[in-house]
Amino acid sequence: MSLLHFSKWKTFGILAAVLIGIFFALPNALGEEQRKSMPGMMQNTINLGLDLQGGAHMLLEVDSASVLTNQRRIQKDNIRTSLRDAGISYGTIGENGDTLIANIRDVDDMDQAVDVLKGLETDLDSGGGKTVDVERGEEKTIQVTITEENIEYIKNRTIDQSIEVLRRRIDPQGTTEMTLAKEGSERILLQVPGEKNIDEIKDRINKTANLSFHLVHEANPTVLRTAVEKRIYPTGTILRYSKEDRQPMLIEERTRITGGCVQAAKEGFHPERGQEPIMNFEFNNRCANEFGKMTSGNIGKRFAVVLNKEIITAPNIRVAIRGGRGFIEGGFANIQEARELALLINAGALPAKLNIVEERTVGAELGQDAIRAGKIASMIGLFGVAFFMWLSYGFRFGTIANLALATNIILIAGALSFLGSTLTLPGIAGIILTIGMAVDANVLIFERIREEAHNGRPPVNAIETGYRRSFAPILDANITTLIAAVTLYFVGSGPVRGFAVTLAIGIVMSVFTAVVFARLITATWLRGTRPKSLPI
Repeated sequence: MSLLHFSKWKTFGILAAVLIGIFFALPNALGEEQRKSMPGMMQNTINLGLDLQGGAHMLLEVDSASVLTNQRRIQKDNIRTSLRDAGISYGTIGENGDTLIANIRDVDDMDQAVDVLKGLETDLDSGGGKTVDVERGEEKTIQVTITEENIEYIKNRTIDQSIEVLRRRIDPQGTTEMTLAKEGSERILLQVPGEKNIDEIKDRINKTANLSFHLVHEANPTVLRTAVEKRIYPTGTILRYSKEDRQPMLIEERTRITGGCVQAAKEGFHPERGQEPIMNFEFNNRCANEFGKMTSGNIGKRFAVVLNKEIITAPNIRVAIRGGRGFIEGGFANIQEARELALLINAGALPAKLNIVEERTVGAELGQDAIRAGKIASMIGLFGVAFFMWLSYGFRFGTIANLALATNIILIAGALSFLGSTLTLPGIAGIILTIGMAVDANVLIFERIREEAHNGRPPVNAIETGYRRSFAPILDANITTLIAAVTLYFVGSGPVRGFAVTLAIGIVMSVFTAVVFARLITATWLRGTRPKSLPI
């Protein structure tokens, strides 16, 4: 079948694709009020990056000291548990930097104690060494040293976890296109385009949501009064106050059901009391079973839901709660508070404290200058390429190439709007580069058509041969460039990824407009004019 033959369905499909691209690109040329009148999906515009519209810029530093302190505490607990399970009597467990020193009471237990603690020398998940080194010390001591490899692994893991938690806290929907990247060994770069209120970002970073579920200790009034006045509690309990009426309660201190058990959380309204805000939650499998056991074995008692050391509700257990689903009521002034809690629970807790080293609000003045310069550069590049195509291939074929180029730019804008991608200065550079690259395919095709026409082929034959023989080299050239763009996207970050996105989209659209759309225009022109010779 001839390459210049287009069935009605094929013609309809090509024109539909172009029209859809135009519709998605159109909101970028309209005002805000005009966009609101359009269908939902067609209200999207191209997001501008921090360098174009301004926003919040922060540099955060992970408190590594607290992370390592926590690691030493964990290893102390591991030493105690290992020695206790082996029936070995021990004294104090001291610290000397990152080395823990366990004192064994009986010298005859030393060999066994060393063997037992050697079991703590597990391989790191990264495969780069062991967690601790265990050595026999002086007299009746054993030294357990946290390895340098483990310290480095903990720091890297803490930063990675912090980045993921910050991403879920600040941009839970994934639409802001913010930049979150590791900078150095202990710092995180955070940039949020369009965000002018830096205090709100700081609140989200620093806000905690330590959620836990505890059984209430039904103490008599005397015990409770003693706990309040003298801070003397029954063993295994702790004093907490109700958030609403500040009434004191004694609750079981230890619990295995915490905010980390919550698999999903979402705000909602009470199923019986209408507009009362609640937070629905769903436990993971382990905690669902644990919660089921706790409630089934304590029917008639109360359990307290504790948030940041305050009891937000303490209902009676009427029946066993199985399935791991439920809701938290009480303590929410409005639905926004319930939503904020759900957001924090879903995001998880930060693995370490983050200190703000640098903060500033980037103004959009420079961005407006950059956009203006980008528009000027794009227009100069566009008119320069258009003039060159008219000069090189005549008015008719030059116009076909320029129509394909203009359509290519519109389709790029439509794709960026549809995907919700963020446009940065490097992204603008990618579009300008695409303008130059977009006509490469047309140049290859038109040169081939010119060569075939000079060899005496009739117009239809020359055009069909030109398109057919140019297709393979066009595809090869664009696929190799696309591979480079994809590699940049997955290896790079921030502005590099923005450049890669616009370049990749531009390559796909340029192949479509040059090989498919321009061919349809050429075929339509041929059928309408039936020229005796080609003006090329």
